[in-house]
Amino acid sequence: MRIMFIYSLDDIQSIQTPLRSWSTIQFGISYISSVLKANGHQTRLLVLGSNQWKDSIDIINKSMEEFAPRVVCFTAVHSQYSFIEKIARIIKHQWPDRYLIIGGTHATLQPDVVIAGPFDALCVGEGEHPTLELCRQLECYDVPDGIANLWLKSLDGNIERNKPRDFLQDLDLLPFPDRDMWRPWLKEQIDDEFSVLLGRGCPYDCTYCSNHALRKVAHGKYVRMRSPENILREVALCQNNYPHRRMYFEVETIAINKTWMIELSNQLATFNSTIEHAISFGCNLRVASHLIDENLFSALKKANFYKINIGLESGSERIRREILKRNYSSNDFLNVVSLARKYGLKIYVFNMIGLPGESLNDHKKTVLLNRRCQPDGHHTGIFYPYPGTELYNICIQQGLIQGTPDTHMERKQPIIELPNFSRTQIQSAYTWFNYNVYKGYRPLWKILVQVITVKLQSNPRTNLVLRKIVQLPIFRHLRAKLAKN
Repeated sequence: MRIMFIYSLDDIQSIQTPLRSWSTIQFGISYISSVLKANGHQTRLLVLGSNQWKDSIDIINKSMEEFAPRVVCFTAVHSQYSFIEKIARIIKHQWPDRYLIIGGTHATLQPDVVIAGPFDALCVGEGEHPTLELCRQLECYDVPDGIANLWLKSLDGNIERNKPRDFLQDLDLLPFPDRDMWRPWLKEQIDDEFSVLLGRGCPYDCTYCSNHALRKVAHGKYVRMRSPENILREVALCQNNYPHRRMYFEVETIAINKTWMIELSNQLATFNSTIEHAISFGCNLRVASHLIDENLFSALKKANFYKINIGLESGSERIRREILKRNYSSNDFLNVVSLARKYGLKIYVFNMIGLPGESLNDHKKTVLLNRRCQPDGHHTGIFYPYPGTELYNICIQQGLIQGTPDTHMERKQPIIELPNFSRTQIQSAYTWFNYNVYKGYRPLWKILVQVITVKLQSNPRTNLVLRKIVQLPIFRHLRAKLAKN
């Protein structure tokens, strides 16, 4: 059977090569595709741009005629769902005999809303085995039935809400994700960073995240890690098939289990000693008091880790504790940063601006902690309330959200109005964050270029112009030259 996957992004610069790096591939559909291929099915991927409507429709029409899929699989985060639903309606109208199924976090957390769309089925939770079972049934029957994890829509519009199946417990049994499906859509770079997924689930209950809700959709252990041996086999395969000098390990925090983490680091160090050019690794690290342990950072250094991403989110201990459920002190954060620096690791910090309950003074504490640690880089955005999260529900209860939140400038413009942190102040804090953090530590002209760039990206019209400018050959040459300096 032929199965087509449709994935979309916003603000893409090129419809031919919309993906900027290997690190941007989506693992959910990659694993589903690999399972389908292992069972004799053919798959194809389309990567569309929600800001490139006409070109996206042209790609759909061409692919539907050439590939002629029996099943079309969709996935969408909250901000892309509106676009994906429109695409699905067009496909259902022009090719009514094709079977449309959607999955992913948004569909899992908002199934009653999503199943009302043009889809024939919806997957709640993990999709590898449900999708395979669906394809097997469609090969034999016109109407599938009784597939755990799937909501199935009958011809008369009735919904069969099947029970969930337990979370997959042994992730080593899955084939490695299908990366070949992404290659046609990727503008590959020699120094690109590669991604490898280490596990699934998160043990924490951060209110802005959906893990606390996803944990409840099925039975069984939610936090599952692959074995170091299985991870190493994929690392070796990736190094052989897609030679890269850097790899990023996707996981909520690499320090979920100290023994597992040190064993993985030791095996990576041994592998690096057998190849000519050692691979450098990066990962996420959740701050916790038990991580103030030199043995952990020594192991990372031995394995040739070069960077870690740390979620600070807010410099205010009150906001972290009472609003975000992130219970660690600012000293814990600084101590982890200090240990990481001691072992030569670069630090990248995640921050949010405009959280419920936040004041301008709270934000100044975020700036202060960033100034104290001087991160090598940061990922900072304006808080956006995602449906299905605890913090979204709090925003609704407190009347902070009026109507449906606009996703067009997601995390670049404020959505909620706070009594002690106005939208104007939030927008200004976001624009001038680089200046306030790096003033006196980095060249002023570089800081101001960053400030101007953020300002332009925060406006829909100027953001579009900026996207066109950065595609000019002279600009790409200048950016590459600045990066070397």
